[in-house]
Amino acid sequence: MRKIAIITVMLFSVGCLYEQVLYAQEDQREASSPIFFAAPVVETVWYGRVAPSIGFGVALGTEGKISIGLKTIYATPLTEDDLTTLEITLFFRFYLTAADTVTVYPRGLFAQITYGTAIFSRGGEISFPARGGAISIGVTAGWRFPLGSRFFVEPYIRAGYPYYGGAGLSAGGRF
Repeated sequence: MRKIAIITVMLFSVGCLYEQVLYAQEDQREASSPIFFAAPVVETVWYGRVAPSIGFGVALGTEGKISIGLKTIYATPLTEDDLTTLEITLFFRFYLTAADTVTVYPRGLFAQITYGTAIFSRGGEISFPARGGAISIGVTAGWRFPLGSRFFVEPYIRAGYPYYGGAGLSAGGRF
Protein backbone atom coordinates (compact mmCIF):
# COMPACT_ATOMS: atom_id res chain seq x y z
CA MET A 1 0.00 0.00 0.00
CA ARG A 2 2.86 2.36 0.83
CA LYS A 3 4.47 1.80 -2.60
CA ILE A 4 1.19 2.60 -4.36
CA ALA A 5 0.85 5.84 -2.36
CA ILE A 6 4.43 6.88 -3.17
CA ILE A 7 3.98 6.13 -6.89
CA THR A 8 0.65 8.04 -6.95
CA VAL A 9 2.20 11.11 -5.31
CA MET A 10 5.21 10.93 -7.64
CA LEU A 11 3.04 10.73 -10.77
CA PHE A 12 0.78 13.57 -9.57
CA SER A 13 3.83 15.76 -8.84
CA VAL A 14 5.33 15.08 -12.25
CA GLY A 15 2.00 15.90 -13.92
CA CYS A 16 1.71 19.22 -12.07
CA LEU A 17 5.33 20.11 -12.84
CA TYR A 18 4.87 19.18 -16.50
CA GLU A 19 1.85 21.47 -16.76
CA GLN A 20 3.76 24.39 -15.23
CA VAL A 21 6.80 23.88 -17.47
CA LEU A 22 4.69 23.54 -20.60
CA TYR A 23 2.67 26.70 -19.95
CA ALA A 24 5.76 28.71 -18.95
CA GLN A 25 7.54 27.75 -22.17
CA GLU A 26 4.51 28.16 -24.43
CA ASP A 27 4.83 31.96 -24.49
CA GLN A 28 8.52 31.81 -25.42
CA ARG A 29 8.32 29.37 -28.33
CA GLU A 30 8.02 29.96 -31.99
CA ALA A 31 5.05 28.20 -33.58
CA SER A 32 7.27 25.69 -35.43
CA SER A 33 9.72 25.06 -32.61
CA PRO A 34 9.93 21.50 -31.19
CA ILE A 35 8.62 20.78 -27.70
CA PHE A 36 9.76 17.16 -27.15
CA PHE A 37 12.94 15.14 -27.68
CA ALA A 38 13.66 11.44 -28.12
CA ALA A 39 17.15 9.99 -27.87
CA PRO A 40 18.66 6.52 -27.86
CA VAL A 41 21.18 6.15 -25.01
CA VAL A 42 24.32 4.06 -24.56
CA GLU A 43 26.26 4.09 -21.29
CA THR A 44 28.69 2.33 -19.02
CA VAL A 45 27.36 2.14 -15.47
CA TRP A 46 28.72 0.44 -12.34
CA TYR A 47 25.85 -1.46 -10.64
CA GLY A 48 27.68 -4.53 -9.42
CA ARG A 49 30.59 -5.43 -7.24
CA VAL A 50 32.80 -6.92 -9.93
CA ALA A 51 32.75 -4.95 -13.17
CA PRO A 52 30.80 -2.22 -14.98
CA SER A 53 27.75 -2.92 -17.12
CA ILE A 54 26.96 -1.75 -20.64
CA GLY A 55 23.53 -0.21 -20.95
CA PHE A 56 21.24 0.69 -23.83
CA GLY A 57 18.00 2.58 -23.63
CA VAL A 58 15.95 5.60 -24.59
CA ALA A 59 15.19 9.02 -23.12
CA LEU A 60 12.02 11.00 -23.85
CA GLY A 61 11.44 14.51 -22.52
CA THR A 62 10.22 18.05 -22.95
CA GLU A 63 12.32 20.82 -24.48
CA GLY A 64 13.15 24.12 -22.80
CA LYS A 65 15.29 25.67 -20.05
CA ILE A 66 13.61 23.20 -17.67
CA SER A 67 12.88 19.69 -18.99
CA ILE A 68 11.14 16.69 -17.52
CA GLY A 69 10.97 13.22 -18.97
CA LEU A 70 11.48 9.48 -18.74
CA LYS A 71 14.65 7.44 -19.24
CA THR A 72 14.90 3.66 -19.47
CA ILE A 73 18.17 1.70 -19.45
CA TYR A 74 18.74 -2.05 -19.77
CA ALA A 75 22.28 -2.79 -18.53
CA THR A 76 24.03 -6.10 -18.93
CA PRO A 77 27.21 -6.90 -16.96
CA LEU A 78 30.61 -7.51 -18.50
CA THR A 79 31.06 -10.56 -16.25
CA GLU A 80 28.66 -13.46 -15.76
CA ASP A 81 28.61 -13.35 -11.96
CA ASP A 82 27.15 -9.83 -11.74
CA LEU A 83 23.73 -8.15 -12.00
CA THR A 84 21.62 -7.43 -15.08
CA THR A 85 19.56 -4.30 -14.46
CA LEU A 86 16.46 -2.62 -15.85
CA GLU A 87 16.31 1.00 -14.69
CA ILE A 88 13.25 3.21 -15.30
CA THR A 89 13.55 6.79 -14.06
CA LEU A 90 11.84 10.15 -14.28
CA PHE A 91 14.17 13.10 -14.73
CA PHE A 92 14.10 16.81 -14.02
CA ARG A 93 16.70 18.75 -16.04
CA PHE A 94 17.83 22.37 -15.82
CA TYR A 95 20.04 24.01 -18.45
CA LEU A 96 22.62 26.25 -16.80
CA THR A 97 23.28 28.48 -19.82
CA ALA A 98 21.76 31.94 -20.29
CA ALA A 99 17.96 31.94 -20.63
CA ASP A 100 17.87 33.56 -24.06
CA THR A 101 20.02 30.79 -25.58
CA VAL A 102 17.79 27.91 -24.48
CA THR A 103 14.23 29.18 -24.89
CA VAL A 104 13.89 27.63 -28.33
CA TYR A 105 16.99 25.42 -28.75
CA PRO A 106 18.36 24.07 -25.44
CA ARG A 107 22.12 23.59 -25.49
CA GLY A 108 25.14 23.70 -23.22
CA LEU A 109 25.68 22.53 -19.66
CA PHE A 110 22.81 20.84 -17.84
CA ALA A 111 22.20 19.38 -14.38
CA GLN A 112 19.66 16.61 -13.91
CA ILE A 113 18.01 14.83 -10.99
CA THR A 114 16.60 11.32 -11.55
CA TYR A 115 14.21 9.20 -9.51
CA GLY A 116 12.68 5.84 -10.32
CA THR A 117 13.11 2.11 -9.93
CA ALA A 118 15.79 -0.46 -10.71
CA ILE A 119 15.06 -4.17 -11.09
CA PHE A 120 18.00 -6.57 -10.85
CA SER A 121 18.41 -10.14 -11.99
CA ARG A 122 21.21 -12.65 -11.65
CA GLY A 123 21.08 -15.76 -13.78
CA GLY A 124 17.55 -15.01 -14.98
CA GLU A 125 16.10 -14.69 -11.46
CA ILE A 126 15.06 -11.37 -10.00
CA SER A 127 17.27 -10.89 -6.97
CA PHE A 128 16.59 -9.51 -3.50
CA PRO A 129 15.98 -6.66 -2.55
CA ALA A 130 14.57 -5.70 -5.93
CA ARG A 131 11.71 -8.16 -6.37
CA GLY A 132 9.35 -5.20 -6.59
CA GLY A 133 12.00 -2.71 -7.71
CA ALA A 134 14.62 -0.86 -5.71
CA ILE A 135 14.65 2.92 -5.55
CA SER A 136 16.97 4.51 -8.08
CA ILE A 137 17.98 8.11 -7.40
CA GLY A 138 20.85 10.17 -8.74
CA VAL A 139 22.34 13.29 -10.26
CA THR A 140 23.62 13.79 -13.79
CA ALA A 141 25.76 16.48 -15.42
CA GLY A 142 26.11 16.76 -19.16
CA TRP A 143 26.47 18.97 -22.20
CA ARG A 144 24.08 19.24 -25.14
CA PHE A 145 25.76 19.87 -28.49
CA PRO A 146 23.17 20.91 -31.11
CA LEU A 147 23.56 19.52 -34.62
CA GLY A 148 21.43 22.01 -36.51
CA SER A 149 17.99 22.89 -35.19
CA ARG A 150 16.53 19.37 -34.87
CA PHE A 151 19.32 17.02 -33.73
CA PHE A 152 21.77 16.89 -30.82
CA VAL A 153 24.44 14.84 -29.03
CA GLU A 154 24.72 14.72 -25.22
CA PRO A 155 27.69 13.25 -23.34
CA TYR A 156 27.04 12.93 -19.59
CA ILE A 157 28.26 11.52 -16.27
CA ARG A 158 26.08 10.41 -13.36
CA ALA A 159 26.27 9.19 -9.76
CA GLY A 160 23.67 7.87 -7.36
CA TYR A 161 22.04 4.81 -5.86
CA PRO A 162 21.87 1.80 -6.49
CA TYR A 163 24.72 2.39 -8.91
CA TYR A 164 28.08 3.93 -8.08
CA GLY A 165 28.47 5.99 -11.21
CA GLY A 166 28.30 5.99 -14.96
CA ALA A 167 29.05 7.82 -18.16
CA GLY A 168 27.06 7.81 -21.36
CA LEU A 169 26.11 9.36 -24.65
CA SER A 170 22.74 10.10 -26.17
CA ALA A 171 22.05 11.35 -29.66
CA GLY A 172 18.56 12.29 -30.63
CA GLY A 173 16.04 14.45 -32.35
CA ARG A 174 13.60 17.15 -31.39
CA PHE A 175 10.00 17.23 -32.56
